[in-house]
Amino acid sequence: MNKRFFRVATAAVSAIALTASLAACGGDETAQSEEKELTISWYYTSGGGDAWERAIKLYKEQNPDITVNEVHTSFPQMQKNAQLMLQTDDAPDVAMYNQGTSSVGNLASQGILADLTEYAEQYGWTESLPNSIQTIAKYKADEGGIMSEDGGWYGVPIQGEFTLAYYNKDMFDQYGIAIPETFEELEAAMQSFVDQGVTPVAFEGNETAAQHLWYELALSKADRQWVNDYQSYEHDLDWNSEPFTYAAEKFAEWVDKGYIPNNSGGLVAEDMITQFCAGEYPIMFSGSWWFGRIQQDGAFTTVFRAFPGNENLSTGAAGKLWVVPETSKHKDLAADFLNFLLSEDVQNMLVTEAGLPFNATEDASLENLPEALKNPLGTFDDLQEQVMEFNAVFEMLLENDAIALYPDWPSAGMYDALNSALQGLINQNSTPEQATQEIQAAYDEGKAELGL
Repeated sequence: MNKRFFRVATAAVSAIALTASLAACGGDETAQSEEKELTISWYYTSGGGDAWERAIKLYKEQNPDITVNEVHTSFPQMQKNAQLMLQTDDAPDVAMYNQGTSSVGNLASQGILADLTEYAEQYGWTESLPNSIQTIAKYKADEGGIMSEDGGWYGVPIQGEFTLAYYNKDMFDQYGIAIPETFEELEAAMQSFVDQGVTPVAFEGNETAAQHLWYELALSKADRQWVNDYQSYEHDLDWNSEPFTYAAEKFAEWVDKGYIPNNSGGLVAEDMITQFCAGEYPIMFSGSWWFGRIQQDGAFTTVFRAFPGNENLSTGAAGKLWVVPETSKHKDLAADFLNFLLSEDVQNMLVTEAGLPFNATEDASLENLPEALKNPLGTFDDLQEQVMEFNAVFEMLLENDAIALYPDWPSAGMYDALNSALQGLINQNSTPEQATQEIQAAYDEGKAELGL
């Protein structure tokens, strides 16, 4: 694996040595307690293999003088109740929460989350994380909570996620088609499948697949400044520019040519992944979160690639952010725990489970993990070759600093607007121009709500 990817974070410097120097960081509006107690809230996965539960176990072993309380929650619970849960007197000291302007940014703008910028500088997160990943952690609290590379740190990203191409190699071999390495080869491969009576792409239009494909197509004609303008409102967008016109027109073209199922506008993600794993389609463009499901349910050899042509800008982000509520009386301990999550041991654990870490080391392996971090279920023990191949795709994107966030992030209304507009293209009820106008209307409305 590439040595530049497996850089050891400055965060791996002993947290004990830094604790004293960070004491001054606790001098905010909330008085800091001298009690060594820490309450951690995260999206818990039951069944015995929860990675964060294992990480907390190791943290306890390494810090026996700290009382650690665990609060299990779920994504829907936090998405619905975070504003209340994170500003009460008994709020956790550190919590997992969703990233983006409408989530972390919104809470930061209300003063609910603590500014972690001093901790980021002290622990070296500003040096150990790629710039595009740092942006996900930064928000302008005084400007509506807009996510921006110029904002303050209101969260810490621990691992990544991204959209990629999954290829059923068995089907490619069966129909005598080579795995595509370029965008031109991808289109040629899809046409070859169509010519042989096979619809190539497993797809859905109700959750994220359609909007992520639209965004990938736009990114293929964009640059980093376009991403900053779209995501952080740095400059006004030209909705007649090539990224937007090309994305809508190419999307509609793929529907017209039969690359995308014409019934997929009514399907959801579970339909898509079930059909792909059943071997009904040779290609799926979707998220890294499906890796384990495909290995479990797909009875075929899978090849993983970044979306062809998007090696320099690709849909993706951090998996989630870990945040510290302003009400916390143990901010120094909270920062110490976050630094622990970026440490060599935890990051190496993520490597072995296709967890897409930012700061693992070259010798990451099951054998080198502390016992506390080993998955008792052995879920990925027999899949290490596939896991390392999968991590290598993300490694390449990190090397290129290519992570370009998600299309629905600029405002809360974008998610529904994107799906509605793209369903119109899938169902062939609207033109590319009409779809783009619908997306623009939602974007402009969200921008106006931020006072911009």
